[in-house]
Amino acid sequence: LKMRKVKRASKPIKNTRDVKRMIAYLEASSNNFGKRNAILFQIGVTTGYRAGDLVGLTVGEIKDVIKTNEFIILESKKVNTKNIRKKNIKPRRVPLSPKLKVKLKQYISDKEDWEYMFKSNKGEGPIEVDTISKILKRAGEYLGLYYTTAHCMRKTYAYKIYVESGYDIIAVKEMLGHSSIEETKLYLDLERLKYDTYSKSLDDFL
Repeated sequence: LKMRKVKRASKPIKNTRDVKRMIAYLEASSNNFGKRNAILFQIGVTTGYRAGDLVGLTVGEIKDVIKTNEFIILESKKVNTKNIRKKNIKPRRVPLSPKLKVKLKQYISDKEDWEYMFKSNKGEGPIEVDTISKILKRAGEYLGLYYTTAHCMRKTYAYKIYVESGYDIIAVKEMLGHSSIEETKLYLDLERLKYDTYSKSLDDFL
């Protein structure tokens, strides 16, 4: 029998040490774009914003974030319902981490307000989400962390909140801006975590 290849969903980086390893690797992996990649990743894992909502940020907008000590981004989520694409847009506020504030100030110190924060390698436009996924996938494989796409930043944020809150699913739901607890359970893949734990107990047979 041939096993069908199944596309794997993005996974969170669950270990703080591994998150720091990823930041260090991204920073060192490219002379021209290492700082860009590392800063984008750090914003992603400390705010939980979708990569698609981060790529269009300008330096001027980040200056406003630094002044107010919070991000306020209109989150967009595309939903497929009976082949009709709908777009839900809602603002979500997230406090700016003090350590990230220092890093952002350093990163924008030589940039103009109108510039994109995360320029594409190819020109003045912003980096694409697919490109972020390729960068994080390559970095993850080098570090022994798999299924690290652009979406892993948001999932890493969600998992950290889940653990730090004492496994409070409602806290994660609210901080992600989800509409239901069921959506959050699916997002964290809690059923899979439970089944994997049960499966490990089968080792007792051997």
